[in-house]
Amino acid sequence: MSVSVENSNAAKRPKKVRLGDLLTAHQVITKEQLERALANQKKSGRKLGRELIESGYLDEGKLADFLSRQLNLPHIDLKQFKLKPEVVNLIPETYSRRYRVVALEDTPHGLTVGMADPTDIFAYDELVRLLNRPLFLSVVKEGDLLQTLNRYYRRTQEITGLAEEVGGSVAESATDVSAQQIIDGDGSEAPVVKFLNTMLEDAVQINASDIHIEPDEKALRIRLRQDGVLHVQTVTDLRVATPLISRLKLMCGLNISEKRLPQDGRFNLKVRNKAVDVRVSTVPVQFGESAVLRILNQSGGVLGLDRIGMPDKMRGRFKQMIHSPNGMVLVTGPTGSGKTTTLYSALQDLNTPEVKILTAEDPVEYRLPGISQVQVNAKIG
Repeated sequence: MSVSVENSNAAKRPKKVRLGDLLTAHQVITKEQLERALANQKKSGRKLGRELIESGYLDEGKLADFLSRQLNLPHIDLKQFKLKPEVVNLIPETYSRRYRVVALEDTPHGLTVGMADPTDIFAYDELVRLLNRPLFLSVVKEGDLLQTLNRYYRRTQEITGLAEEVGGSVAESATDVSAQQIIDGDGSEAPVVKFLNTMLEDAVQINASDIHIEPDEKALRIRLRQDGVLHVQTVTDLRVATPLISRLKLMCGLNISEKRLPQDGRFNLKVRNKAVDVRVSTVPVQFGESAVLRILNQSGGVLGLDRIGMPDKMRGRFKQMIHSPNGMVLVTGPTGSGKTTTLYSALQDLNTPEVKILTAEDPVEYRLPGISQVQVNAKIG
């Protein structure tokens, strides 16, 4: 999918119009809803469109369609649009996030951009001043826009540079790394600590479900799983593997000298003000130790059944089954397919003050208030 500049609205400054007035004039929302949203906006600091959506007064897709029709602008589906990283990066990340805009297509005539709110004249003027070229506007959904920005404004180059720094700090002849080397000083400036922190931040930013650290014969490959599919994040010097795995073991309280047996642990940290629980599994492989980090974003909470992407008819049947007085529901699928998300969403749907719920889990991934969750312990039967 692509945007033709000739078919888009000419590169001219949009007319000044207030979104709230436009929506009420066409009876998309009521004046009372607008007043309540404006009052809430003063507290939240969100843009009006986002406030209306969060308040349940407006659907995101409906808002984008409405703006497209009223402003005579194309409505672009970012999930279907083939973006180019070099085009997206024509607008610096801070401006893209501040003005809710993404660069779509670069042509000799100007730059086609997608905006969540094309009525924002101030944003338009600032972008024209920054880029010093004509802009052709189109409308995009804000949720899709934010996901796109997270996907394209990555820290891959920074991670690769930090990996090289870690590799350079390990001597060519080194065969092991002591705990003291990993936590030297306060640990905050150690290259391996910065590398791991940056890698975790990048994974949380794109909502990756896990990180795979895989040593090969001559290199260390790090892959992230996003929407069930693994993507290579970086391939770096094999020497990075030992200090990286050792640091992870220390954070989990595992034995860093034990390299012959698989080990499992977990640790908690805050990334971008989000509470994140990380489960770590290590296993000896041919060229060292491999590790998988399962990332659980506790700040996001458990999604309701209506938000996990289940078709309406299937969701109705599923809810009927989980609310049956007896029986069993079997949830299966490959890694990253959504088994845990589905089961916790079902628990949340069942969780009412009138019902006693007791779970047996291995491990307990999300803490649910009102539910008695039991951690399976095979060692004591």
